[in-house]
Amino acid sequence: MKKSLAMVTVLSSLLFLFGMGEIGGSPPSDRIPLPEKNFSVLVVDREGIQTSLSQFSHEGKVFLAGKRGSASVAIPFDKIFEIQFQSKEGTETLAKVSLRDQKSIEVKLDKRSKVFGKAGFGTFQIEVKDLKSINFHP
Repeated sequence: MKKSLAMVTVLSSLLFLFGMGEIGGSPPSDRIPLPEKNFSVLVVDREGIQTSLSQFSHEGKVFLAGKRGSASVAIPFDKIFEIQFQSKEGTETLAKVSLRDQKSIEVKLDKRSKVFGKAGFGTFQIEVKDLKSINFHP
């Protein structure tokens, strides 16, 4: 009786763990979050590779979330013309965000955060630390 109870407990635990799937991990590379609005961009990575994307998002959102000093900020993609990624400091990457109104702002982004999009060849995802620039199409 104790042996069968132990076996049922072990099997139940295994089924639960297998069912957890992607908790705490990255989404599979063939699936990306679909944002609420379609933004098209040209992404350039630190190796100079350019990729045109649609359905672009930052962590599945249509705004850039980061830090400006001690404040948390969110800049809607509608307002962004270009993002130039600069130095990496600890867990953050410094980004210069050029706005459509000719102003610019520097924000620190979590360097492990990801941007996602759809390219002509399939899905695309990259960590912020590996980016050189993002140009938003009008």
